[in-house]
Amino acid sequence: MQASLTKRLLLISTCFFLASCNTPKHLLPLSKGNVTTLSKDNFRPIFKDKFKSFLFKTTLTYGDKLQQGGLLALKQLSEGNYRTIFMTKFGMTLFDFEFGENGFIVHKVLEQMDRKIFLKIIEQDLEMLLSRGILGNKAKVFEKESAPKKKVVLKTKLNKKTHFFVQEGAYKITEIHQNRAVSILLSKYIAKIPRSIDIQHHNIPLTMKLTLLKH
Repeated sequence: MQASLTKRLLLISTCFFLASCNTPKHLLPLSKGNVTTLSKDNFRPIFKDKFKSFLFKTTLTYGDKLQQGGLLALKQLSEGNYRTIFMTKFGMTLFDFEFGENGFIVHKVLEQMDRKIFLKIIEQDLEMLLSRGILGNKAKVFEKESAPKKKVVLKTKLNKKTHFFVQEGAYKITEIHQNRAVSILLSKYIAKIPRSIDIQHHNIPLTMKLTLLKH
């Protein structure tokens, strides 16, 4: 009986340890969470549900091997379907992607970037940013007291991976994390839209910095 109880406690402890390993360190501890369904009443996607287009000044960096600046245009073709084009300041297209209900379509990509893993990473980063199809998902809600404002952390699944959305104030998203692998920091909000977006990968030296120019 004692051995069975010990095994059970060990299993529970292991589960908590694994969950903590996947949770961004600065969000720990997370406790006393409540389960909810994400809706327009408790979750506001970063960009409006039906936007036309956004233009960002963008810098893409991969370690000391690549640093490319330019303009990134993000356009909604129809509800849930998007197209993004990244061009240098001289007008050369680095990539032109479309994604949505028909999957991920590569219209054009620079030869040096035409790698399956790179394309998948960019797709996942954009999906994190847009949170496409997230409404209706189940999420666990945690409240954290933090100066100067209280934060709400939503833990949910997006494209079969665990994500953490940090909200401040009236459902303003300031952080998105894919476990401890990828972080997106959002700041300088004006009219409910972030002007500064920093995407940081923690397992590879890849970053993308976006500054909103026009919408």
